[in-house]
Amino acid sequence: MRRHLICAAAAALLPVGALSAQSASLAGDAVDARTRVQLEDARNAVWRAWFAADSSTLSELLPTAVAAGSSGGWETRDSTLASARQFVAAGGHLVDIHFDSTNMRLKGNVAVLQSRYTLVLEQGGSRSTRHGIATEVFVRDRGRWTNPFWYLE
Repeated sequence: MRRHLICAAAAALLPVGALSAQSASLAGDAVDARTRVQLEDARNAVWRAWFAADSSTLSELLPTAVAAGSSGGWETRDSTLASARQFVAAGGHLVDIHFDSTNMRLKGNVAVLQSRYTLVLEQGGSRSTRHGIATEVFVRDRGRWTNPFWYLE
């Protein structure tokens, strides 16, 4: 049931239309500078922990994670942790990560971030760059932002 509530909250907050470089004035609570920094820090921590296979940090930040993606379908929290471990075990390394055009929508203790991302990865001695759009749901739980759902395309 909690999974359905998170998905419903995310759907209610998602903007209609394409991601624009400028944030539109959309219904929801204003995102103040402090909250923006907290959300950006939480997002950064999740991504960096995944690429480092930091299971301890991921376990805290992804308490009940569910992910969807255009290439991989649905993932559970356990499969997310396993894929992080597999990436590192195969010699994968995050060289750089960059987010731009971030749009944040906040409604109470639920925030939806949509942004473009660029990853520079190294694996087997060669570098590759990946680009995409991330839609991520964060929930404020006991004063800390957690990341129970995301969609990557």
